[in-house]
Parts: sequence; structure tokens; C-alpha cells
Amino acid sequence: MSSSRREFLKRGTFVALAAGVPLALTGKASGMGTTKSTAVGLNLASFKSRVGTSFLLNHEASKVKVTLIDVTNFASRKQTAAGKEGFSLLFRGPKETTLKQDTYLIEHEELGMFSFLVVPVGTKDRRAPHYEAVINRLHS
Repeated sequence: MSSSRREFLKRGTFVALAAGVPLALTGKASGMGTTKSTAVGLNLASFKSRVGTSFLLNHEASKVKVTLIDVTNFASRKQTAAGKEGFSLLFRGPKETTLKQDTYLIEHEELGMFSFLVVPVGTKDRRAPHYEAVINRLHS
């Protein structure tokens, strides 16, 4: 299933907007109950402390288990001091399933549920597909 440019921009804008809204508000707005993620937050420190843990990406009628293998901070010291953050998440997926670029509902036992745009990326490790999500809160 291919996505049009318009659909990509619409989803990307939604994800960007959703990333700036506190998770507690999104849960209330969608009618979902709050989870532990409201206390932890979806920030750089939260993800760094969970490198090596599993996440579930909701893909079509199934869930694909991926592992967070790296978190890269790309904010400058000045931006970090101003309370801004920008980082990328690198996941390794199963070799049996290849995901396409899309916005996925992601589940984690400690962080709860959230949505990110996930993009397949090439790496030196060709044994399994890798995916990246970029969180950019540098200009908010």
C-alpha cells in the first residue's frame, strides 16, 4: 500500500503535533486511561534508559517486536540548556518482517502507547532490518 505525498504530510504533521502534546492530555482527549508513561515522559532520558528493551509496533493486524538498539542526541549544549531536545531512536526488527515508512502505534511496557513516524534505514548490520524514529523538539 503506497502513501501519497499529501497523506505522508498529513500523518507527519499529526505526529509532530502529537509529539509536542503531553501524553497525559492525549490519553484524556482520546478517552484512553492514563498509563505509567505520563509519569516517565517520552524524552531523551526515558529512551536512553530503555536501550536493549523491546517495543511492539502495531502493523496491520499484528504486532511486530523490535528492539531499541541506540539513542542519538543531536541537540547542541545550548539547546539542551534551554530545555529543548532532539534525538533519534534506532530499532532492530525481525528479519521475517519488513516494515514500510509509516506512522505506527508503538507499545512499551513502561512507556505506554504512543505514535511515531518510523522509517526503514540502512546499516552495516545486514542480518536484520533497522528502523529509525526522529523526535525533534528543538524549535518548539
